[in-house]
Formats: sequence, structure tokens, C-alpha cells
Amino acid sequence: MVYNSPFSSPANTPLQLQLIDFSTPSSNVRLEERGSPIRIVTLDHAPSVTRKTRFRRYHRAIWPAIFLIIGSLCFWAGNQKAQKKVSQELAPNIEGLQFIDVNHPGIRFVGRWTTTSDGARKEGSFPGVYFDFTFNGTGTVLLSLHNSNPSGNTVAIELPSDAPTLAFLPSTKSSSAEPISLLVRVDDNEYIVLPNATSIATIQNGKLDVHSRHSIRVTAPMIRENAVETLQVRGIYIDEGGQLLPCATSSQPALEESISPLEHGQANGENVTQPPEKMLEIVTDLPGSMAARDRRRNIGTARGILGGVMGWEYLLGEMFGIDHVMIGMDGMCLTQDCIGGRGSPAGLADVFFKSGPLGTEQYAHPWLFQAYTPDVMVLNIGNSDWDSFQVHGDRYNRTTWELSIAFEDTYIALVKAIRTLAYPKYSTTTVDSSRYVYSPTSAAAELPIFVMRPFRGQLEQATHAVVERLRREGDRSIFWLDTSGWLNTEVDFEGKAEEQDFFLDAKSETKQWRLTERGNQRVAILLHMHVCRYLARDAEKCAFLPPEVYLGKLLDPQIMRLDEFIEDERERRMKKLFWD
Repeated sequence: MVYNSPFSSPANTPLQLQLIDFSTPSSNVRLEERGSPIRIVTLDHAPSVTRKTRFRRYHRAIWPAIFLIIGSLCFWAGNQKAQKKVSQELAPNIEGLQFIDVNHPGIRFVGRWTTTSDGARKEGSFPGVYFDFTFNGTGTVLLSLHNSNPSGNTVAIELPSDAPTLAFLPSTKSSSAEPISLLVRVDDNEYIVLPNATSIATIQNGKLDVHSRHSIRVTAPMIRENAVETLQVRGIYIDEGGQLLPCATSSQPALEESISPLEHGQANGENVTQPPEKMLEIVTDLPGSMAARDRRRNIGTARGILGGVMGWEYLLGEMFGIDHVMIGMDGMCLTQDCIGGRGSPAGLADVFFKSGPLGTEQYAHPWLFQAYTPDVMVLNIGNSDWDSFQVHGDRYNRTTWELSIAFEDTYIALVKAIRTLAYPKYSTTTVDSSRYVYSPTSAAAELPIFVMRPFRGQLEQATHAVVERLRREGDRSIFWLDTSGWLNTEVDFEGKAEEQDFFLDAKSETKQWRLTERGNQRVAILLHMHVCRYLARDAEKCAFLPPEVYLGKLLDPQIMRLDEFIEDERERRMKKLFWD
């Protein structure tokens, strides 16, 4: 694997038909094991038989096997024909429907999506990517995917495309991704779960009111354990009389029903302009949406998939009704060459500058940071690094102090790279940010970045030192969020899960602590208060937070460093006493 660091260079379940593997009666089985009366003789003691007798005996032995082979082949061919017939019957009927490809301006993709060089599809790999579209005049909506079933029984649809070829985009010859589970929300109704979706997935089949305007969001939670998923979208199918409407951002109130969809954008002869959608970007090594994986066996597949939109990172964006993007790599350290960390030697900072997670085709392509610019960034990093330092500390041959400093330096390098490479031309929002900095007269001139103290307090001093050092260097738009007291870190293993904030994920290699649904909700609510004035539609309704609360505890970095130094000195002396 070639490794390049960016810092070195700017309930509807489609029937899945399975092939039945038939073995011939004699394949991979010795005759002795089948109890055949075979007598082995040498040439000297072989009975004298004629050629005709040997021929008859030989054929009497193989004729049953031949008949069985022919019968098996016939049964296999009939089974294949039956499977193909069932597959065709279950496949949604697209006759009479119009196809709308992914390049239609009415489909709005949110997150990190790449487009194939021929423009035939878009691919998203980071957990929580989604796309929206609004329409009327159709009662049927089908989703066209490039994801395919490994059994090869999905319906293949070739789509012509004459889009220009771009060298830096993924190749159109890439193989189809595996089936992917999706969540679909029609208007304000409950989520529809589409487990293991492939090829043509049905969202609504003739049940929508054709005279009304509808909005649909398709989300890919990507919560499957130990697997990297990719959503490959070709487009959608709707009725011939249907049409996609210009996307209405969630920050813009819905148009009055009296306004015709054809007059969308105009009312009373005046142009109605929509404000740009606000954007929240979260980078974390412990996505809350991963919590559903451990309990999927107990709560069912649908409930586990639904957990993909119950993480704090997804809930926070939904609370404001804004766009939200998560660069989440569960179990990946920030530091490179992290022992026990997922994806090592790559680190989370490397993934941030890529178009997709490690292990996907999109990871080979740098992200160009032109699709969106966030209004706020939230960084929740350190859980995986701390686990590595604790579990594999003896293999590092470095003290906790030294590992903490390395984490701190990498964190600062990431923030500086975000400032200079990712979003160098950030234009601040019109919100008065004077309340959120030390000086009441200064205002944030750059993208607001919130560095969170990890939820269980891991590397607390290091994350606080990151903010202190950057602020001393003049970065007045970075803030440290003290999460102590947000959650109850004590776990009653005999108590009810819904009354806990954490649970122990015993399936992970390091037995990670993960947030429960209640814990995710608490984090989202408390975070909402801190980022409200940057993301809310009406900032005046946000709760006022004084600077000392907003920036976290007024800790003395020198005292924290002294405590770490004393602990490391004690560790150093113990090693010298027993090993030197």
C-alpha cells in the first residue's frame, strides 16, 4: 500500500437469491469413503479377463455416476431458470417511468461525494452522507444504484453518459460496491429502512399524492462492523408526469401552498431568493452512530440501521435543520503509526484531506474543498489515541508525557492545515461573535473551530493545551469545550441500558466505551448551546454563555503539566529500579 500524508503535499427487504452449489457424486469424494466395493490388486495377481468383460464392468461402475451428474446439471439449470424468473418478478417495473440521473440540479448531495469520470454516478463513502430532492406529479419513486448483489442476480441497467472525463476522478471501471443499507425519509414521516439495497430500490410505489409537493432524503448510515461501505447512486425513477423542483434548503421556510410549483422562486412578481444553507462539519474518531452495532442482535436489523441517525453528530445538525457532514473514522488515531489503531500507519488527519475513508477507492483521491465550506467545525478526537497509549504503552518505548506531546503537536498541525489548505478563504457569518472570545471587542475572523475534551476525559490536558498554544499564536477563532459533567461516566452493568450514558462495546478489540442513545442525545443538546449563535436561524434566541463557560474551565496549563511530569517521573524511576 502506497501511503501519502496530506501534510507532505498541499421493512422492504429485496429477496437475495443465492446460487446453490451442486457437487457431482464423485467430486471431491473418494470412492472408499462412499463404501464402494473396490478391490485393489496388483498386475501379477489380477484375474485373467477379456477386454469386453473389463469394458462392461467399467461401464457398470460409471453409469450411475453419469446419470447422477446429468440429473444434477438438469436440476441446477432448472433452479437457475426459476431463480431468474423470481428475480425478474421481484424487480420493480421501470416501464413507463422516466429516469433522472445524478447530475440533475434538483438532486442535492451533501457531504463528500465523488463523480465518476463519465458522470454516470456519484459515490459517497463517509458515514452519514445523504442527498435530497423535491418533486411533484408522481406517485412512484425508485432509487437506481450501482451497488450489486454478490450473487449476480441484480438487474443491470446501462446508462449512457457523455460527460467529460476528468483524470483526478474515480474510474468508471471500478467494480460495484456491495449492497448497502439506507434510510429514507419522505416529507416529515418516519424513516423507511432499506436493508441491503441494490440496483433498483423502491422508495414509494404509486402511493404518493401526485398533486402534492414532496421532499425525500436518502441517508447512508454505514454502520456495518469491520467493513467500509460505499453508496453508488445512478439516479432516480419517477412517473412520466413528475418533475424535480429546485431544492428548498431547510433554512428557507416552505412556500405557501397557493404558489404553484411551476412558479417556484417567484411570488407576487418578486424573486424569492433562498439564503445559502448553513453547514456543520464534525471530525471524530468515536462516532455516536456506531453505538447501534453492538446491540443489533438484540434489537433487530432495522433498529440497528436506524441507529445511524441517532448519533450526536447527526442529531446536532438535525436540531438546527442545517446541512451536516461527518468525517468519522471509528477507532482511527489522530497520530500516525498508532499501535492498535485502525488504518495505521495512516492517521485521522490524513483521512480528512481525502475524498473517502481508508480502504475505499475514494481514498486515493484528494478532497478539493470546493463543494462546501462549513460555518462551524467540531473536533472530537483523542479516544482512540488514548486507548492505544494505554493498551500498547510498553511497545512505544515512550512515556505517557511524550506520547501526549506527540498527540498535541499532531492536533495543532491538523488545525493549521485546515486553516491554510482546507478553508483559507473563509468568510465569517454575520453573527456577532464578540461574546465568544476572551476580548469583548474582538471578533472571530476565521472559521470557528471547537476542540472538544473527549467525553471520558482522555487526553484532557493535551486538548486544552492545543487551544492555548494556538490562541497564543493569534488564532482567536478556536475554542476548547469542557465536556466534564456532561455525562455520567459510571456504568451500572446490572442497570437498564436506557438509563446509562455509556456502555462497554465488548465486540471491539479494545472494548471501547460507547455512548448510549441517551448519551448521544445529551451531547447533542449541550453542544447545541455552544454552536447555536453560529448555526441558528435566529441567533437572538440562543442562550447567552459567558466566555469562561464557553471556553471551558480556566485551567492552569503549568499545573496540569506538573502533574503529568510527576506521574512520568514516577514511571521512569520504577522502570529504572526494576530493569536497569
